[in-house]
Amino acid sequence: MQTTDLKIEDCWNRIGVWRTGAEKCPELEFVVHCRNCPVFTKAGRKLLRTEPPAGYRSEWTKILSAPKEIKPFNIKSALVFRAGNEWLALPANMIQEVVNMAPIHSLPNITSNVLRGVVNIHGRLQLCVSIGRVLGIEKQERTEKELDPDYISPERLVVVLQEGQPVAFPVSEVMGIIRYTPEMVKDLPVTVSGSQAVYTMGILHWEGKDIGLLKNKSLLKTLTKDLE
Repeated sequence: MQTTDLKIEDCWNRIGVWRTGAEKCPELEFVVHCRNCPVFTKAGRKLLRTEPPAGYRSEWTKILSAPKEIKPFNIKSALVFRAGNEWLALPANMIQEVVNMAPIHSLPNITSNVLRGVVNIHGRLQLCVSIGRVLGIEKQERTEKELDPDYISPERLVVVLQEGQPVAFPVSEVMGIIRYTPEMVKDLPVTVSGSQAVYTMGILHWEGKDIGLLKNKSLLKTLTKDLE
């Protein structure tokens, strides 16, 4: 872009705002900073009142009127957790919170094999369901490492919202929130069948793990269909 040959007194570029040195500005003792100095203000006014160089307006008009390049921005986020020996993920926007594991209290006369009972979360009883039973995932016995209180990822309770109603389900481990694009989701391998195939939309390869990205709407409907 063209620039003007306007001559202005730019002592702030030569001396700066320092009060000490071989060359120092005596005005700084009173104005503290160049932006408070009348010389700086006068130079700014002179610059604003000066006619722009030839072609300045047309050059900026061309720049501002050029169509802007819109980059694709379709990043999604999901909570990754382990149920049994399977790594799974649900959209992050449906997760209310993840809390420490708590005792699950059974309810009498339960006819649903998905409902496990109720659990106390922050002093309130919440329904607790089994995501593993819906997906056909067998529960694994905890290893000695997992029984260690210092184990980095103990069992957790994941609380999701279904039509404004919180529902909890236990998981073996929580990895955390990851971000991905739809292009990263791969088709299910032919080895995945049964309930997992029904409720899984695709596979995410993340840090050496194959993570099943779950269909949240149909899965939640199945988890809560017998709770009304």
